Formats: sequence, C-alpha cells, structure tokens
Amino acid sequence: MRLLHVTHQYPPAIGGSEQYIADLSEELAARGHQVDVFTSRSLDFHTWQNVLPGYEQRNGVNVYRFRSLRRRGYVWDILHYGLRHYWQTQARRYEPLIFLGGGPICPGMYWRIRRQARQYDLVHLNCLVYSHVAYGHWAAHSQGVPTLITPHLHVDQPVTYAIGYMRRALQECDHVVADTEAERAHLVNMGLDSWRVSTVGVGVRPEQFPELDRRAARQKFGLPEDAYVLLFYGRKDEYKGLGRVVESYKALRDEYPHLRLLSVGPETDYSRSLVAQYEGLPGWVNRGAVPDQERALALNAADCLALPSQGEAFGIVFLEAWLTRLPVIGPRTLAVSALISEGRDGLLTDPTDVGELTTCVRHLMDHPALARQMGERGRQKVLARYTVARIVDRAEGVYLRVLRRRQREYSRSVFSSLPVTSQTPARSVPE
Repeated sequence: MRLLHVTHQYPPAIGGSEQYIADLSEELAARGHQVDVFTSRSLDFHTWQNVLPGYEQRNGVNVYRFRSLRRRGYVWDILHYGLRHYWQTQARRYEPLIFLGGGPICPGMYWRIRRQARQYDLVHLNCLVYSHVAYGHWAAHSQGVPTLITPHLHVDQPVTYAIGYMRRALQECDHVVADTEAERAHLVNMGLDSWRVSTVGVGVRPEQFPELDRRAARQKFGLPEDAYVLLFYGRKDEYKGLGRVVESYKALRDEYPHLRLLSVGPETDYSRSLVAQYEGLPGWVNRGAVPDQERALALNAADCLALPSQGEAFGIVFLEAWLTRLPVIGPRTLAVSALISEGRDGLLTDPTDVGELTTCVRHLMDHPALARQMGERGRQKVLARYTVARIVDRAEGVYLRVLRRRQREYSRSVFSSLPVTSQTPARSVPE
C-alpha cells in the first residue's frame, strides 16, 4: 500500500501520540509498504517553532516537514477566547479562532496534500485535538482519497475533541481508529456508525525496555540500593499529576524513611515552579527528558510507577512500566480504566485526590508480593496484546477493509451508471 500519515509532530519530538505514529509508520515500512509522513517542523507544541529539517528519512519512512505559524502569546489568547465563548454559546463563529489558535497551521502541508493525495491509497491523520487533522482531512477528502483518523480522545476532556469542526471531521472520514474499547464506545455514543470505528490500540517494542541490573540503574540516578523508589515518568505538565505525586511522597516520607521519589520527563514552567516550591525536599531526584537508554534505566530503578493524570487517551507509559514488571497506579478515567485491570496489574485512583493516591502507594509498599504479581501480570498483558507488531497487524486489517469498501462502492457506482438495455437487464447488487 501507498500510505500518507499526517501528524502534528514526529520524532525526535517527544510524546505518546508522536511515538504511536512513528511506531506505526516504521513497522509498516518494514513490511514493505510505502509510508510518507507529513508533519510540522516543530519540537514543541506550545510554540510550534520551526527547528527541524524539511525532509529526512527515518527507519525507512520519508518524513516531510512543513513550516508552521508560530504560536505566540497573542495566539494563545485567541485560542482561549475562542474556547471560552464557544462553550458558552456553541456558536460556529468561534470555531475559526480555536482552529487558528490550536495549530499547527502549515499552509504548505495543506496544499501538498491537495496536490499529491491521489498518489496514495489512503491518508491516516493522527491526534484530533490539533488543527492539521481538520485541514488534512479536507484536502484529502476533496481529492476523493479515503481518510482515517486516530483521534486519541481524552474522553474526560471534551474541550479536546468536541469542537464542531473536529466532530465533522470524525463524521466525514472513512474510518476512526480508537485506542481503547472505552474510546470506541464513546465515539459510537457520539453518533458514529459502529462499523466505522475499530479499536487498534497502542503498542511498544519490548526490546527497547530490557530488564537491567537494578543496582547499576539506581547508581545512575544516585538512589540507594535498599530504597523503595516511587517513579513519576512523563511530560511534567500540571494535568499529568506530578504535584500530587510529590504531595503523596511528602506525606509518606516520615512513615517510610527509605522511600525515594524519582521524576523523569520534559520540564515545563509548571514543573520548574514545583521544584522551586519543594526545594530541599529530601530524597526527591528530579531529571528532565532523558535518552531512550536512560528511560529503561529509570524504569529498572523503580519499584512502582504513579501517573495520576487527568487527561490520557491511552497511557503508553503504563505499558513501558509493565515490561519491567512494575505495578502501576493510574487515574480512574475511562481510557486508563480500560487499560489497567484494578487489583490485578495495577491500582486506580481519583486523579485529583492526594489521599487516595497516598493510600495506593502505601498499599503497594506494604504488600510487596502482591506488587510483584501485578507487575508480572502487566508484562504478560503487554506481550499478548500491546506490542507494536500486534497493533500494526490490526491497523493493516483496518486499512484493507477501508480500501475494499471503497472498491465495492466504486463498483456499485459504475454498475448503476450503465445504460439499461434489453440485452443487459437491470438487477440489484447484493450487499
């Protein structure tokens, strides 16, 4: 197949949706498909600053990057103004403000899709919250090329998917690819035909998360060998819950003097202010974004992972933790509740309740045998259902079904346009 993937950012940009589309693209290319990616030249969705080259080939994938309009302070103001008034009125006149403020606005990408879409069998658009999904769909749809969307819905945050133009893109595209069964059910409840929504999921590559020597991993981060290490691992935006993890750690520190906190992930203005607020808190080791090999070290250094995020479409970090046999604590949201089997491979908590999070951490510390069983069950779940290879098997199946359906529709339209003669009696085509 000749495939075009359209996404807001692509590695080396960091993020779960960025990694999803990269894994999908690279595995499909390895299987012999032609895969091109259209994306922005940005590493940072806060600014959409153009820093990456216009073209490179990464692991068999042709990556074309386009210049985006910068998201400066006044652009954020436009976005917030549009969102505030849209949710008050539901008036379509505010949608352009949200569209322009969301970004990435890449005019060159739009026109390239318009010109070249017919070179591809289908166009797969990634991450609905950003504007490229809307104009990428419009451009491909105008050329009659089938489109798929992986929205990565934060189901508990309608602001990320329930804007009018986003809903219209979902309704008009040929197929929608959900991360979880909970997301699929929500999409159907939004009015999408059930046959147009498939659960594909998100995968990881087990070989990228090997089990390493724990002592060496802890030495890398300056952690005692006999400590109990609580890990926060992810982008340090406020909604991800680092502040609540720190508060929970602080509450448990006197009760468990051997407890340590390791936080790893890209820094933000929020996290920098948090570090300043808790300056001098003993036992907290804070690291920024780390290379892939150090991600595996961080996971191997830990005893459990806590990510009480208020907005997750899936939660790939839980898969990565399970591969190193860690029990996990996640938010009791629709998406994550569909991934974590509570009490079996992890625990769930109200993402806003520090007390409940603290209880979960204490429970895992007090029941080490149960914690080990949870980590082992999580690992077996990943290997059975959430490897990149298995995810791409499902994605390939969706692609082929979309193309077959398009072919059937084309054949019916051609047949119905034939003139009816006495030699060729009219007849219906069975569904």
